[in-house]
Amino acid sequence: MNIIATLGSSFLITALSCTIFSLAASLIYFRTHTNALLSLARHSIIATAMLISFSLLVMAYALLTNDFSIVHVASVSSKNMEPWMKWASIYSGQSGSLLFWTWALSLFLAIFSLKTLPKIHWGAPHAIIVMALLLAAFLIPLIFFTSPFTISNVTPEDGRGLNPLLVDKGMLIHPPALLAGLVSTAIPFTLAMSALMSGRLDSAWVQHAKSWALLSFLILSIGNFLGAWWAYTVLGWGGYWGWDPVENSAILPLLPIAAFLHSQTVQVRRGIFKGWNITLVLAAFALAIFGTFNVRSGLVASVHSFAQSEIGPYFLALLGIISFISIALLCLRWNSLKPDRDLDSLLSKETGLVLNTYILMAITLVILGGTLFPIFSELIQGVRITVGPPFFNETTGPLWIGLLIVMSIGVLLPWRKTTRSSLLKRIQIPLTISIITVFFLLIFGIKDFTVLITLFSAEMVLLVTLREFFLEGKVQKNISGQPLFQSIFKLFKTNQHRYGGYLVHIGVALIAIAIISSYTFQTQTRQTMAPGDSFNISGYQIKYEELSESKPGVNGVSKEILAKVEIDGKKLIYPGQRLFTNFPNQPVAIVAIDGNPLRDVYVFLQGWTDEGMIELHVFVNPLIQLLWLGGAIYVIGAILAYTPSNRSTETLKNGTPIDEY
Repeated sequence: MNIIATLGSSFLITALSCTIFSLAASLIYFRTHTNALLSLARHSIIATAMLISFSLLVMAYALLTNDFSIVHVASVSSKNMEPWMKWASIYSGQSGSLLFWTWALSLFLAIFSLKTLPKIHWGAPHAIIVMALLLAAFLIPLIFFTSPFTISNVTPEDGRGLNPLLVDKGMLIHPPALLAGLVSTAIPFTLAMSALMSGRLDSAWVQHAKSWALLSFLILSIGNFLGAWWAYTVLGWGGYWGWDPVENSAILPLLPIAAFLHSQTVQVRRGIFKGWNITLVLAAFALAIFGTFNVRSGLVASVHSFAQSEIGPYFLALLGIISFISIALLCLRWNSLKPDRDLDSLLSKETGLVLNTYILMAITLVILGGTLFPIFSELIQGVRITVGPPFFNETTGPLWIGLLIVMSIGVLLPWRKTTRSSLLKRIQIPLTISIITVFFLLIFGIKDFTVLITLFSAEMVLLVTLREFFLEGKVQKNISGQPLFQSIFKLFKTNQHRYGGYLVHIGVALIAIAIISSYTFQTQTRQTMAPGDSFNISGYQIKYEELSESKPGVNGVSKEILAKVEIDGKKLIYPGQRLFTNFPNQPVAIVAIDGNPLRDVYVFLQGWTDEGMIELHVFVNPLIQLLWLGGAIYVIGAILAYTPSNRSTETLKNGTPIDEY
């Protein structure tokens, strides 16, 4: 008997028992209304998180001590792996990632039970029921279908090691951030379901869901940015987003969460779009479950997917059950979700915010449809037809441009209503500058309509948002007498939610400029070279000097092949490939990048010969640094929007806090 495996499994089984007890206690509460019983149910959720945490620590110990009698350890680890990579291998593989997912879910639900549950007396028992069912839904496959503590019939001398693509320091941050982001959507979902089950459909649930949705938005965004960075710096294809089905699954929940963060403000201030807000939150969690199913079903081909297994159908059934119950409750409560009033005017911030959410959901549906299209084509025609990046670029491109335009106009619109003349006055300067910019781009030979309209829209977002900072900063300057820059900085202290949101807009605009520039104006070439050969690309001289080899002997790496490359006679870079002992047919790129604010020279060693001949694949990516700068500003803005504001609380007549963003 393996004590470590038995201990880890016991923690998981005990956690499931706690979850079942919590569910039973909550159901009995509806008959007895005994507060002590409800408190026990709440603490059982917390105990479940502790037990799953112990199970995760047991798995970490098994990995660090090379317990290869456990199948998961033998399949993802090896003796020569460094400790930090062994820790990262916890969430690699099917059972490991599911263990991490369940652990993250239990932590979020435990924190929710401690911080938020005592504040929602109207929905606490309903929330505990939802939480208990969710935890049970993930513990069941973890215990019975794909346990990470399964014992092998034969204990190998050494493990297979981590998948070569995962042997990177990015493994420490990207998968945990993305998995945690997907899991975090369970909290707004729990609040929405509690509201539907209890019939408390005013803005009470929205007020609590907003902060959790902001946290989901932040973590999911970080996870997706890290994924783009990983793809760019590790995979060696010169890009950062390939519309892979699992990449799509990662971004899908983010879009309805972003939509909810915009439309919830309308419900809080105006009592409108109650049903729409609940739908957005339910959709976000359903799409997170869809991502779990997509990774594990094997139905859609992806470099990220696990092999097809029996838990694929399980998660498909779970997705179906969650969707059915959500839709049924929505239909049951629909009459209670009617708006308190109508829109006062189409020229209002309410309209801008709602148009924003509609476009985000249109993008969601297009991405979801394109991801599932191969499956439907095979069911209907018997032939699997795959759609690639061109489809997603052409179908979502106009929607992203429309989103930028709505963002730029929406910032300028006041609440309730405005006049056309007032809107034109506010937009006049940003619009004029943007038109002049397009004119100069035409003079410099850029005539592609898509490029022009994207750059125009992104510039509009930048200028309109900066205009808000400038005008509000002037007001603060007149009040405080401080310098303008200092007054603008002070805006973040007075209303972090609003101005943090504006920083997110600036980040989105910079990202749009980076994407359209790097995608449209990217140049690339492949060259076969001998030592001393050189060539030119986009005005840069690339010279190959020599080939070298090293043998790190850690993390399963058998050797590294590096090419010494000189750029413009000044900068030396070392592109190469990393070869693995247990994965001889899966070399991994060592990408070399010479970057500056205007462009990246991106070099990948495609192949080599024993005589020292090499094949280089070189990309010149214009303005790609704006992608990472925009991402950093976006994340900083999201953090500020999530962080509680220091300003004095301003309230509406009903006591609801005002948030102008």
